[in-house]
Amino acid sequence: MTLLVVAVALAASPTVTPLLSRLAHPVVTAPPLPDLRDVPSTLPDVQRYAAFVQPFQQALTELQVGERRRVTLSETHYALYLHAAPLLGANRTAALMELVSTEIRNQNPGRARRSVFSSPEAALDDARVWLRYLSWATSAPRGTNELQAAAPVPLVPGVVLGHAADLLTAANAAHLAPGMLAAIVDNEQSGQGRLYGLAGVLRDLSDTVALRTAEAYGESGLSGDLSQTVGLAQMSWQDALGQRPRFHELGMTLGRLFPTGEASARLALQDDRSNLLLTASRLVGYLDEQEGREARPHTSARTYFTGPGWHNNPALLSGGQTWPYAWNGFFKACLYGALLRS
Repeated sequence: MTLLVVAVALAASPTVTPLLSRLAHPVVTAPPLPDLRDVPSTLPDVQRYAAFVQPFQQALTELQVGERRRVTLSETHYALYLHAAPLLGANRTAALMELVSTEIRNQNPGRARRSVFSSPEAALDDARVWLRYLSWATSAPRGTNELQAAAPVPLVPGVVLGHAADLLTAANAAHLAPGMLAAIVDNEQSGQGRLYGLAGVLRDLSDTVALRTAEAYGESGLSGDLSQTVGLAQMSWQDALGQRPRFHELGMTLGRLFPTGEASARLALQDDRSNLLLTASRLVGYLDEQEGREARPHTSARTYFTGPGWHNNPALLSGGQTWPYAWNGFFKACLYGALLRS
């Protein structure tokens, strides 16, 4: 009987096909990635790099790094800059340097902040791994299975690039960087593949049950406790209801009647295009709070990590903390920014 109930519930889900396909990902062997080429240092490189020296050195001082170790870390940091500059461009490289210094500063136990890594070496090494991957991924056309297999962290390029048109529509409507919005989708959807896909199945199943309950009774009640966020970018239905004023201000249109209650909000969020438009609107609100409305459009390279950070945990971001969602989000935004342009 239990299996029958689950089967019926799955059959009622509008996302049953993606659920089943998620359980049967083909195994692809990761291709060997070429190492980063040595980049000769020039006087202009040194002059441009000078802007990033003080924050990095201050972070090392807070950690009470010894002289010999400091020299090695400084050389590694400069090498990271030399590799990033031609690959990412000036603005994204500056954002990366800021992110690295913030991460290392957060490793100081006295700050009582979250950090991604336990040492400066680990942070710099991971950034280099990401640059190596980005260099390979953007140097020639790659299949989504290749991109997924070679990635440093779980990645779902097939899902993200399959929604390229909707991502570009939503990002352009809200005047956001498309790569940043794509990184959020990847962060949310790549997490659904855990437990051999069962986590994703259960999440979508709980979304469907909550929607059906809200449609029948006006609210999801206890069933909604397992479905706090919904859809492609995992947005809450409560936040969706609050986007109407910003839609009007930005001249955005949802392409359907704007939701007025829980059931209609959940239904809108299960539509991928509507989900991305509502998510983009919410991000504009967060970035207005952080950068100021006068900073619009919010397309700076800093939003490559502040955008995912705000979406996932505004409290952590506003506290200056670093954690994997925002850290990996930055590099994913760089990746998808390039792929969506190609």
